[in-house]
Amino acid sequence: MTTESSNQVQSFDWQKLLFSFEGRTRRSHFWIGWLICLGVGVVAGWIPLIGFFISIALIWPNLAITVKRLHDLGMSGWIAAVPFVANIVGFIMIFVSVGASVFMNATALENEDPAAILALVGPAIGILGLLFLVNFGFLLWVGLVDGKPGSNKYGSNPKGL
Repeated sequence: MTTESSNQVQSFDWQKLLFSFEGRTRRSHFWIGWLICLGVGVVAGWIPLIGFFISIALIWPNLAITVKRLHDLGMSGWIAAVPFVANIVGFIMIFVSVGASVFMNATALENEDPAAILALVGPAIGILGLLFLVNFGFLLWVGLVDGKPGSNKYGSNPKGL
């Protein structure tokens, strides 16, 4: 390993990791960035109002680390849109299914019948479960699959290989 590639492997730029969409990143750096975003998001969740804006701001670093991991896999960063599109479609389906169920069986809410209410929200729970599987599967795929060896059109191998 040359001195240049050795320095490249040892250097770690937090700003580039969390805010730049260019280049590639290693799996370990992806998980470090993801845990930072998760930690900040959990803490921000306890802060009224400001926490909401912090959570919105965390979309950028989450996208940045995901795009760089996709680049390391030799893929376009646009694939990072898959979970976002799935979530949007899923939540539209939830609103439509719950709305249609309530419209067709409004007496279930009035009578406070637990079984009928569960039947109203059952499809929403199923869709949420499916969305969880899509998002978790995508996270594991991006975070666990080894990057392509050597350089690619997105930059040199972050491992220096």
